[in-house]
Amino acid sequence: MKFALWIIGLFALAVVVGLTATLNTGYAILFLPPYRMEISFNLLLVGIVALIILAHGALRLISVTAGLPAEVRRFQRQKKLKAARHALRESGIAFFEGRFQKAEREALKAMDDEYAPENQALALLLAARSAGATGDLEKRDSYLQKLDTLPERLQLARHMLDAELKVEAKDALGALAAIERARALSPNLTNALRLELKVRLLQRQPEAVLALTEKLLKSEALEPAQARRYRLAAYSQQLAGFVGGKEVRDWLRRIPDAERTNPKLVTEVVERLIALEDYDYAATLLAEALADEDQATPELARELGKLAERLSPDKRLELMRDAEGWLKTRPRDHMLLLALGRLAMGQQLWGKAQSYLEASTSIQATLCAHAELARLFEITGKEDKAALHYQRSLELALEMGV
Repeated sequence: MKFALWIIGLFALAVVVGLTATLNTGYAILFLPPYRMEISFNLLLVGIVALIILAHGALRLISVTAGLPAEVRRFQRQKKLKAARHALRESGIAFFEGRFQKAEREALKAMDDEYAPENQALALLLAARSAGATGDLEKRDSYLQKLDTLPERLQLARHMLDAELKVEAKDALGALAAIERARALSPNLTNALRLELKVRLLQRQPEAVLALTEKLLKSEALEPAQARRYRLAAYSQQLAGFVGGKEVRDWLRRIPDAERTNPKLVTEVVERLIALEDYDYAATLLAEALADEDQATPELARELGKLAERLSPDKRLELMRDAEGWLKTRPRDHMLLLALGRLAMGQQLWGKAQSYLEASTSIQATLCAHAELARLFEITGKEDKAALHYQRSLELALEMGV
């Protein structure tokens, strides 16, 4: 459409010029002593227009000629910049491919001719990360130092990378310092909080781990399953610092029910109570867990069986009564039957112990059950039966490669 309008306009102009030339009969006199020249006024106008065009063309030619060196420099700079940005893209691709040496090499190429601070920062970050991945810590630190010369708005990425590298190197203090610098630039940066969470766990600071976990969970920066793993890790660290059974009891009352009933945590608490020689309370916790159908596991029953000989007589009788109730819902739990057999042996209830242990071996033969039966028959003077069960436990041990 625009082309058609231009053509129509040009034809219209030609018509106007033609009509004007036929109607205009004037002439101009050019006087340059001793010469005098008369020319058509139309020719004069054409000559003036032609002179203007020639002058403009000459000036343009002079301008282009004078600007050629600058144009050549600009072209060369653009060519180098194009190569630099191609190298930057290659570096990023090589980094994610795991080809760290190539990634570092291409990043350095990009740095040579790159002038944009953002691209310089990206090249240095890739080079530092790649050097760290190949174990060249001196180069890695030199690249990070170069980042300090870039504008402040680009320093957040530098501090976050520094923090990640320090966390990987297990340098907790260095990581915390980098995280603090990052948070000074962006106080609510969730990734910085995640890194701090890892560092606090590494430093064995369970209270800080729990506080950070709740903060990240509220901001939806952690999945509930992840938050639970961090809580359990923090609880394990707290548990290791207790030196008495009363401390453990008080601490358990402060833990939410959902975490306190976790089988893994229950096992760790029981192990700690055993180390503190608080056997009856350890057995109480195991009994509470085994009474819950959703929480009960064969491992917890096995732990209860291990405690049998260390418990007080009253506690053993109480557990036997409770365990008989659990058997009604889990009659084929061979580990629970083994635990009952050990409890009965602790009470010297030989008949009950034998029936529980034999029921356990009939469901699943285990080395422990046969060894306990052998010990039981030895105590009751049935040497032949004891020898048979010792033989069977030996065979099982050999089968297991023990």
